[in-house]
Amino acid sequence: MKFTLQELFQKYIDEARFVLDRSPETIRGSKDAFRLFITLVPDALFVEDLSPEILTLFLKRIQTRERIIGKDRRVVTGVKPSTIIAHGGKLKTFSKWMFMRGYLKQDPFAEIRFEQREFTDQQALGKEQVQKIIGAACQYASNSFLLRRDLAMISLFIFCGLRRNELISIQMLDVDLYKNFITIRAQTSKSKRVRVLPINLELRRHLREYFEERKKKNYTTPYFFVSNTVDRGLTNAGLKHWVDHLRMRSGVKFHIHQFRHTFAINLAMQDVGAVKIQNLMGHRQLSMTQSYLRSIDTKELRGDVNKLSFEGLR
Repeated sequence: MKFTLQELFQKYIDEARFVLDRSPETIRGSKDAFRLFITLVPDALFVEDLSPEILTLFLKRIQTRERIIGKDRRVVTGVKPSTIIAHGGKLKTFSKWMFMRGYLKQDPFAEIRFEQREFTDQQALGKEQVQKIIGAACQYASNSFLLRRDLAMISLFIFCGLRRNELISIQMLDVDLYKNFITIRAQTSKSKRVRVLPINLELRRHLREYFEERKKKNYTTPYFFVSNTVDRGLTNAGLKHWVDHLRMRSGVKFHIHQFRHTFAINLAMQDVGAVKIQNLMGHRQLSMTQSYLRSIDTKELRGDVNKLSFEGLR
């Protein structure tokens, strides 16, 4: 039986979701990559159409096509190197799956390698940037509920380093303001592991103030972070709108994952060891945690270097 790439991709996604229990973020990324692939390379309809040249053509078109973005309708060309690696990696994984399942006699993408990037960028948000984001939340909140909710969300990102999906999946029973712990359930975590995170005093204050405002709405949804107008949990679309609003109001061009980098960097600067940071962030491998710590500015290490002396050498 001859399957189209569309049909095989749906089988691939079904297996990822219902057998392998991949996270919603992983599945969403695969769908985005495949959707872009069939848009930019519409002639690739069947497995027989796949080749190293097809993947090269796809990556070329990603980098040379013109796109219109923003409210000002700006025309831009190209994408970040990380986007190329991400999309190419997703397609390579799909191709390998087709080969392993016998739909391909050989994997046409197997020999294609992507160069690892040199990470010299500053992913963590600085103190001034965080202050601007918090200031925008305080200045432009239209009511007390939104003010307390937004401050609680920012604080939870900063002090717990949660992923996007982890935050919107938090339920009321996950937050313990008496023992000062918050539980990230395995089914909502990318690592598929439960982790229990301590709540510091500043975060506890913001969570309690938000909880009091939430109670006034008499909402029955089990989700902790809720919509301002509807009795339901905050959605991915709602979170995106929240980020867009704060970006515009604060003037800081940030994305949610930068809060996670900020969490890791600031723990490291407080001399918290990489293994402890790994546990708090829910990483399976220490190398992943270390990739978050790549952007520590060596200027920040002056105090550590000043501790060196001849007498202290081992």
